[in-house]
Amino acid sequence: MWGQYCNQSVDPLSCVRSDSYNLTEQFPDSKLNNKTTENGIFCRNSFDSPCHGNGEIKVFFLDVLGIAEQLIIMAMNVTFSMTQSNNTLNAGGANIVCFARHGAMPSEILHDYSGDISNGPLIVDSPKVGRWYITIIPVNLSKELGETRNAGIQVCYSLEWQVLECPMGKAGLNCKWERYILQTVIRKETLFESYYIPVSEKVPSDSAAFPLEPLLSNSSYDEGQDNTWTYFLLDIPRGAAGGSIHIQLTSDTKIKHEIYAKSGGLPSLQSWDYYYANRTNNSVGSMFFKLYNSSEEKVDFYILYVREGTWGFGIRHVNTSKSETVMSVSLERCPKRCSSHGQCRNAFDASGLTLYSFCACDRDHGGFDCSVELVSHRGHVQQSVALIASNAAALLPAYQALRQKAFAEWVLFTASGISSGLYHACDVGTWCALSFNVLQV
Repeated sequence: MWGQYCNQSVDPLSCVRSDSYNLTEQFPDSKLNNKTTENGIFCRNSFDSPCHGNGEIKVFFLDVLGIAEQLIIMAMNVTFSMTQSNNTLNAGGANIVCFARHGAMPSEILHDYSGDISNGPLIVDSPKVGRWYITIIPVNLSKELGETRNAGIQVCYSLEWQVLECPMGKAGLNCKWERYILQTVIRKETLFESYYIPVSEKVPSDSAAFPLEPLLSNSSYDEGQDNTWTYFLLDIPRGAAGGSIHIQLTSDTKIKHEIYAKSGGLPSLQSWDYYYANRTNNSVGSMFFKLYNSSEEKVDFYILYVREGTWGFGIRHVNTSKSETVMSVSLERCPKRCSSHGQCRNAFDASGLTLYSFCACDRDHGGFDCSVELVSHRGHVQQSVALIASNAAALLPAYQALRQKAFAEWVLFTASGISSGLYHACDVGTWCALSFNVLQV
């Protein structure tokens, strides 16, 4: 249910799989990439929705259960209904606006995709796995019928949709690109960490790093050799969202591969969450993307605090048979092991279901990975000496009190100077006569 008073329904769209339904026969003049007909697994549904008038909203939802290439939504058999005279007219050009959004209710302002599905299908390339909400709004019905005001005008249509998928191990609209599942291997020496290896006989399975060239797609069909993709899928289990995905590529020649990442589906040039093309063209502007010491022969970056669920990684490449590239994918708790300047600590969120990791840095470093030097070692020593020595200022009032034979004040000033010196010596990490908590008291 939805609406201000929770009195409007959200209708589910069921799915019946079929390998015989050809979308290009229904929309021969559309702008679909219609090369995928033989290898695709088509899913379609015909739902006779109630007729509704101008501006009336109807909401549906559907579940995309697996990795798909396209989600297609269309309106078929569109007719006008005149409820006042109980007549039905053919729709010469109805405007049926469709808004689609992943994981949330779409509107005219907030939506992921939109289009007039009466004139052509709404196409979502590489839709994310999960629940999609679809809002249908007929508009300009009076204008289409040449009427100025007629509350009885309604539009009737049959809502149809498809999810185009490829067979296991294939991807792309032609299902000619390679797709691999990355298997999780738990690291025994480190708690809550793992690395991923492809499930394929083309590469060895006894190492955290695997050669990339034997896995790359060889076909680039009509779009040129610079637009060939190879995909990898991995799963972040529930509760592991507090970790970071670490991607590394190392080659003996200049790396020409581009890496795209997407949560919940396969990335593309139009749809991605993070990417790396080269040292100057990447997702460095994102606070959840951290690039390290990358060069022409090496790529090294982290995606921080990744979401749980399926992640897709796409390698966009050219056919480079002469190069030897090694790739590694791992799930780590603290990036770069806190750069050897801190300790990796863990904490559960409020629900107690997700383990988050963070770096507790030493006194000289900061940043989420302790890689930022706040003060040099020499500067730290100078600051420590100056802070501790500043407590000698208590000797001046103590000396004056002793000259005036004010012994109580002399004891007070002397003890304050000594205790303050001991406290700051422990505070800056030089030496602690007692525990820090005792010195604070």
